[in-house]
Amino acid sequence: MEALKLHLTIKSDTLKIPELKKFIGRRVEVIFLDEDSKKEKSIIEKFKKFKNLKGKIHFDDNAFNELREKSIL
Repeated sequence: MEALKLHLTIKSDTLKIPELKKFIGRRVEVIFLDEDSKKEKSIIEKFKKFKNLKGKIHFDDNAFNELREKSIL
């Protein structure tokens, strides 16, 4: 699977994106995200706090795997 991530400012309702040429004729998913949204910044801040816990929490791998096995439907 190939991916393309572009950071653009939308200036018109007609988009010309040369990078999309390699995807012509292929089934793709297009997602538009507003990079300036407060919600996105809020989520990023939450993940930063979570990442800061790395190495500070001990996980019991056996208990984790056992829980994972039990949760499989």
